[in-house]
Amino acid sequence: MSKHRFFQLFALVVLVALIAAACAPAAPQATTAPEGPKSPADVKGTVKFYKGPFGPDEMAQQNGYIAEFNKTYPNIKMTFETFDWPTQEAQLTAAIASGTHNMIYVPEGMYPKFCYKGGPLEDLSTFVNDPSFKETYDNLLYWDVATAPDGTLCGVPNVWIPESHFVANLNLLKDAGCPDDWNSSPDKVRECAIAIKTKFPDKYGIAFRTAGLANFSQHDWYGYVMRAGGDYLTEDFKACGLNKPEVVQTLQWLVDLQNTDKVTPEFGAYTWDGLRGLFQAGNIGIMHDEPPIAGVLASNPPGFEYKFFDIPGLKNNNLITFRGFYVIPTASKDHDAAFEAIKFFVQPEVMVNYLNGTAGLYPVVKDTRGITVFPNDPVLADGMNLAQYAQGPQFHPQMLEFQNLFQPLFDEMMQGKITPQETVDQACQQIEAKLK
Repeated sequence: MSKHRFFQLFALVVLVALIAAACAPAAPQATTAPEGPKSPADVKGTVKFYKGPFGPDEMAQQNGYIAEFNKTYPNIKMTFETFDWPTQEAQLTAAIASGTHNMIYVPEGMYPKFCYKGGPLEDLSTFVNDPSFKETYDNLLYWDVATAPDGTLCGVPNVWIPESHFVANLNLLKDAGCPDDWNSSPDKVRECAIAIKTKFPDKYGIAFRTAGLANFSQHDWYGYVMRAGGDYLTEDFKACGLNKPEVVQTLQWLVDLQNTDKVTPEFGAYTWDGLRGLFQAGNIGIMHDEPPIAGVLASNPPGFEYKFFDIPGLKNNNLITFRGFYVIPTASKDHDAAFEAIKFFVQPEVMVNYLNGTAGLYPVVKDTRGITVFPNDPVLADGMNLAQYAQGPQFHPQMLEFQNLFQPLFDEMMQGKITPQETVDQACQQIEAKLK
């Protein structure tokens, strides 16, 4: 064989070997398995839970649930602290801005102040849209209420409460001859209140909270504004929404009940607790209050039958209702751990059982998983029907500012210093100045 032929054959063999090597399956390589979902024991962090008390045993109740939580999440250190309702705005503002707490309960009355794109609360969309949360998400109500007009989702709903409804002494109404449909219109409510006062001069036909924010009187008068078809702003948030004939007429109705008909206590004569004492003693026929009054009455049962009722208005029967939300401040730490805690606390086994041990707030779940709501209190259980009248405050960051400027004007009006029309005119002037 010639040398030239030898090199030709050698080159051919090498070429075939290279082609075979290229076509052969690749040798297996070491790979890293994709990380699966963490188990609860793998989640670590610290959760500081901040909330106003719903009952006298709040601390013991929450610490009990934290102990249950730690059985599943042993590596999350969780503590609970309460803020005070009368000073909630200042306390919540400070906690959210500083990030001192990473799981905070915020009521709907405060929520719009903090929830907006770029605001101090974490947008929870990624958390709530996770497949592991779907079953819980589908069982909770009021996601629409939790979402700001700009689409930011800042909180997970957990409770609702009508902040003002009627609670009536049925015995007193019957003795005064009030008809069964006494609460079907403002005029009929007025007639019933007058009938009670006429029949029993030493009693009051109707009572509502007065004398400022300290008595939470805004929960009564703001509801009347809404039932008259008004609000602080128009629907497009561009102007004042109070200056409507029905709002003025409704405010005049309140003034007349107190100053003309004299069927209510004098302005500022009683604190909220004082009014409750009068009702408990059988001295008020129709009272504005909230569901927790059931706990007050249960502690010292009155000698009469009572029941909750919706309140009529010139436009609708809407009740000012606050939903409550668990939020995570952006400035806080351990957001993952905080959301795991939120997931635990909105389960029916926690939420419904906890609220059944309070003085009257309602769960926002569609399915209670067989747990009866307020099984030992038929009046509170019946109050669930008030949800059909629920209307929250306008979702605007300045809503609290508008409330705080309207309150002193309302107080002046109830004392006869300014007329209802002047009240509305001055409120609108101030509101529109703030909008600018």
